[in-house]
Amino acid sequence: MDEQQTQASDEEPEVPREDARRRRRRKKAISASSCASMDQITVEFVLPTAARGGSGPDTLPLEVAGNWTVEQVKAQVWLKAVTLNLCPDFYQRFSPDHCILLYQKKGNVCEIYDKHQVFQTLDCIRYWRALKKDVGRIQLVPRPQPSDESLQYQRYLNCLIGYDVTDVSNVHDDELEFTRRKLLTPRRIELSERDAKLYSMDPWVTRKPLPEHLLTKVSNAHVLFVIHIRMASQTIKVALDESPAQVLASFFAKTASKRVLLGIPDGVCEADFVLRVCGREEYLYGDEPLQDFNWIRQCLKNGEEIHLVLETPPDTDLDLVQKEDWAQVDDCTGVAGTHEQLTIDEKDHERVFTISMWDCNRKFRVKVLGIDIPSLPKIPEFIVSIEASIFHGQQLLAQERTSSKSFSEEVLWNCWLEFNIKIKDLPKGARLNLQVVCGKQPQTPNSKGASAFQDNAAGTGNHDGKAGRHSLSASSSHHPDTPSERLRLCLRPSGKTKSRLLYYVNLLLVDHRSLLRQGEFILHMWKMPEKSEESSSSINADKLTSATNPDKASAMAVAILLDKYCYPVVLPKSRDAGAARDAAAAGEEAEGGERGQREMPNHLKKQFAAIVATDPLHPLSPEDKELLWHFRHECMRDPSGLDVGLAMQLLDCHYSDAQVRSMAVRKLETLEDDDVLRYLLQLVQAVKFEPYHDSALVRFLLKRALRSKRIGHFLFWFLRSEIAQSMHYQQRYAVLLEAFLRGCGEDMLQDFRKQVEMTEGLQKVTREMKAMSADKCDITAQGERGAARPAPPGGRLLWVTARSPG
Repeated sequence: MDEQQTQASDEEPEVPREDARRRRRRKKAISASSCASMDQITVEFVLPTAARGGSGPDTLPLEVAGNWTVEQVKAQVWLKAVTLNLCPDFYQRFSPDHCILLYQKKGNVCEIYDKHQVFQTLDCIRYWRALKKDVGRIQLVPRPQPSDESLQYQRYLNCLIGYDVTDVSNVHDDELEFTRRKLLTPRRIELSERDAKLYSMDPWVTRKPLPEHLLTKVSNAHVLFVIHIRMASQTIKVALDESPAQVLASFFAKTASKRVLLGIPDGVCEADFVLRVCGREEYLYGDEPLQDFNWIRQCLKNGEEIHLVLETPPDTDLDLVQKEDWAQVDDCTGVAGTHEQLTIDEKDHERVFTISMWDCNRKFRVKVLGIDIPSLPKIPEFIVSIEASIFHGQQLLAQERTSSKSFSEEVLWNCWLEFNIKIKDLPKGARLNLQVVCGKQPQTPNSKGASAFQDNAAGTGNHDGKAGRHSLSASSSHHPDTPSERLRLCLRPSGKTKSRLLYYVNLLLVDHRSLLRQGEFILHMWKMPEKSEESSSSINADKLTSATNPDKASAMAVAILLDKYCYPVVLPKSRDAGAARDAAAAGEEAEGGERGQREMPNHLKKQFAAIVATDPLHPLSPEDKELLWHFRHECMRDPSGLDVGLAMQLLDCHYSDAQVRSMAVRKLETLEDDDVLRYLLQLVQAVKFEPYHDSALVRFLLKRALRSKRIGHFLFWFLRSEIAQSMHYQQRYAVLLEAFLRGCGEDMLQDFRKQVEMTEGLQKVTREMKAMSADKCDITAQGERGAARPAPPGGRLLWVTARSPG
């Protein structure tokens, strides 16, 4: 009877819940009139000016359209303030950008930071609706200027980082500053939740079972501890399953009559002391048993005595973080609306302020204007062309190529390249890869044949607004249909010409705000290094960067033009309700739909959990496979069934989808500090494969570094090494390192400063020694000076070499 009731309670509510969902979907109309009533949001704006003779600031109620952008909302508030003649000196003198928007959320002041974001997607709107507030409240305050103290602190951090994160001279958007502000939220959350004592002592523990070979070295699960205090010591016998607090209690109980001899003052107890490993900045602290501390296991493995020091705990005030000048940004900053909110279908065009990318059915195209290089190659017979490709990760989506022209200081094409992919099909993270491919002018005995090749190449460069297409051979009767085939034929080492890659650059087609790129761009390209300069793995990673070459004076520059639109074109965050409904009717769930765990019957939850908990190599029955496929979205949300090695593979360069990479990071969040340290170097390298600066992997590294000083120390030097060596990813690593350093206390910052000064000092000595040895190693110079200077005594030189630690 109970089982029947349980099954009924699991299955019967699904039907009305589905019916209710369908009824709710049918209620959603997308006409202009219904949207006007549904998307109007009443907001009271507190202005930065005060009314004459009034005691408080001016307030201005405004009906805000939900599809307005934040920038448009500020402009409307400014316009209404001017219309009402509220302090005309202020509103006519300054522009809306003079002020920022702030609101209160759970006692915290949050800033609405992204001016391009659609108003109804803001976190404050969701917060007000959850509180059932009919009128929201937003305050306009003048944009704060950095104080002298904050500027000095920023210079201090830049010195530790080895890069100026405030320098935006080499960026074509605000992603750098955008990421700096967004990483403030996870940093504050981690700092508010961490245990001050646990962080200051950072015990090194593991939760793996104690190996059997170590248990054999312990008699009756007890070990001897030698505890030192000042000049005295005391040996006690403790059990491995005891905690450090129990060890201290036992020590004080056994030494109650020896306090004077041991120098322990009266009025103190075991809670006022901690145990530190002799000769190391490592503490035994916390609720874990002694057998879980790595130092205890190391001593048992080596058969060494365990010596500890009884001392007062470190001062937690040394780990206090400097107060931030920035306000916490909106949790939904940079989040786009749904397709239903952004689509122009069945909407009044006068109320359209943004366009959904999924409404753009035309093919993507780019206009290659030309290239400019300060110094020409030495061989004047070179011909050059631009190869344009669209990649998502390592997957090639489309590819086109311009005609070949003679290499000169300035080469102009001014032609459109149309790709075989529609704008609506461009995924987030797709990048436009531009490469300068160079080859020698084909040498033929007949100059007429050479001119025919040039005429054919130039004639196929279409300048009438259509895609420029390059004929591969003047006499070839085969016309390749695919871009890869055209590229293969063009680059094949024939007897006439050989081509090679000289320069490259990438441009993300959808920026960090989910906006489609528009307008003209001048991109400074990276030079393809010689084979002897760098390893192939480093070159492949560098070719994925979306940064441009900071050396603008000597770098090749390419100018391109993307289609312009009257409004911002936004990539929606999920499928519209209509697509979800159609897919559900067809028996399949839409891409953006989610199947909540509550929809899984209770009698299947245990079976599902048992399947996930089994060994990955265990064969699955057909019933298990069907269950996993039916609830495959549950598998994506549950990282426990994912192997760590597979999670690391999902973070390599072949996977650019944010959801896939986030799923891998959720698995890594279950790792202990020991395992994170083991994979830390690989994880730092995997940051290169993220399309954007802000990612789940970056936030994971930031949180774990702020949680453990040991992880933070290694992360600091891994990041600083990449900043010093990799110009392609300097900005990304510098932003992450700055976010970490802003969460460190003064004590840790001083330790980093001393380490940096020592490292720079060693590098300086190394450079000076190499400079002094350069003349001695120069055989030509020695021969010229041989007659003038006698050889050193003994006829041999003792060479002292040093390698730079950086």
